[in-house]
Amino acid sequence: MSLKIVIPSHKRHDRVISKRLVLDPIICVAESQAELYRKHNPDCEIVTHPDSVVGLIPKRNWMVNYFGDLFMLDDDVAYFRRIYIEAGEKQPIKDKAKITRLINELYELACLLDINLFGFTNCTSPRQFYEYKWLHLSKTITGCAYGCRKSPNIWWNEELKLKEDFWISCYVKYMERKVLTDMRYNFTQMGTFTSSGGLADIRTQEEERRNILELKRCFGDCIQLKKKGSNGRDKTIDKVQYNISAMFPF
Repeated sequence: MSLKIVIPSHKRHDRVISKRLVLDPIICVAESQAELYRKHNPDCEIVTHPDSVVGLIPKRNWMVNYFGDLFMLDDDVAYFRRIYIEAGEKQPIKDKAKITRLINELYELACLLDINLFGFTNCTSPRQFYEYKWLHLSKTITGCAYGCRKSPNIWWNEELKLKEDFWISCYVKYMERKVLTDMRYNFTQMGTFTSSGGLADIRTQEEERRNILELKRCFGDCIQLKKKGSNGRDKTIDKVQYNISAMFPF
């Protein structure tokens, strides 16, 4: 078994924050951006894809075909947090070796259970942690950091430009009935609407709405609309028109 930790990135050559979290990450970028990324990230291996692969979702399809089994970590992920804490304890884990080991341990469990999609919880509060159910087969993964094994059922719909974590969670759950989620830990990224590069150029309310409607068309009542919100960050109040969740009836 061999797992690559890969950071897909776009126009953020000087801001690959997530490389600080893990050992030996690979940064995957378009060929035309390779020189800048190598200049600013001499500590990382740079793997390039053709410039014709445009957008995060086509990039994910390309990466799983190129690397095989991999764990994908968005370039703006800033923290790895422990959810199960006592009062007064701190959440963030900063030890690269420990974070890398926890990723690989979850991958090894996924291989043992023959599960092709695995990741960590999108819950952020210790109040959401239930100690007797710290592993789940019926939860979504968090989109900024998750892993997959090469399989015909690991495929992202390139008609979408956003919400691909909901797509892959729902699609694999439908096809295979199991997605492995470790509820003890959470990867947290920078503000969705407050950065440049990446998907910032296309992340609009109208594009979010279009992608949510497509998810509803494909997966029906599994996709649940939530109230208008701020994505948990004051800076994004009124910029998130629709929040969604996924509830699996099977």
